[in-house]
Amino acid sequence: MKQQLVDLLGDGIVSDAPEILEAHAGDKWFASHAPEVVVFAETTEQVSRLLGFASANKIPVTARGSGFGYVGGCVPSRGGIALSLARMNRIKEINFADAIAIVEPGVITAELQARVREQKLFYPPDPASKKDCSLGGNVATNAGGPRCLKYGVTRNYVVGLEVVLANGEVLRTGGRVHKNKTGFNLVGLFVGSEGMLGVVTEITLKLLPLPPARATLSASFANMRDAAATVQKIFAAGFLPSSVELADSFTLEAARHDSGATGVPDGNAHLLVELDGQPETVTVEMEKLR
Repeated sequence: MKQQLVDLLGDGIVSDAPEILEAHAGDKWFASHAPEVVVFAETTEQVSRLLGFASANKIPVTARGSGFGYVGGCVPSRGGIALSLARMNRIKEINFADAIAIVEPGVITAELQARVREQKLFYPPDPASKKDCSLGGNVATNAGGPRCLKYGVTRNYVVGLEVVLANGEVLRTGGRVHKNKTGFNLVGLFVGSEGMLGVVTEITLKLLPLPPARATLSASFANMRDAAATVQKIFAAGFLPSSVELADSFTLEAARHDSGATGVPDGNAHLLVELDGQPETVTVEMEKLR
């Protein structure tokens, strides 16, 4: 099969070297199954040709971003072809006037956040693996993070997609506007579909103004019940933090074991609350929450 793919796609992006197959057999989870061949796509056209070939020959294809998931989504459990999108890593456009970014799926989440920050813009979704995970993977899994409390998850920021369907057909849906209420929401259908409906090759993302100030409060509690009750009190008082995180005794003990207790708070539960906004507003809210 390798030679057929080389003839179809060109040399330099197809490999069946044992170390390459092993590296693309799993993610951060324990599940693992090696593919027969790995294709490192660099263009939408290559993805289209590959999926058309695979469909015609009934060969399974498993798309892969950075491989930092924990649910086995990129594990090629049926063998076949592992389609790596890591080389499709260009930030094509950051437009301040439209407040959008157009990216390829291999762009690392934290890299985009840093780039848009330079223009005083903000991409809120913050999965724990944002320094390593790709935006294509975020779209496939509808990734979130602590900021989902105030800002939502990946689906809330995808306004346009370019997707290659299983037969190789290229579909463009959505656009580059924040408000698009006409017709069926095909963008929302693809986000979170884990690659089962098609392979995303371009993403248009909505951006927000960058909050100029941010502050974090932390508190330790004797138990999770008291910590959770405090969160409810924060909401009842009319506050909407940018993020809220709770750590239970198991998590804290694991952190103490890993770090030798350095920097890990006392107690059996820990609460982190992040606020953002204008400096004056953040200062006032900080004082009231204390």
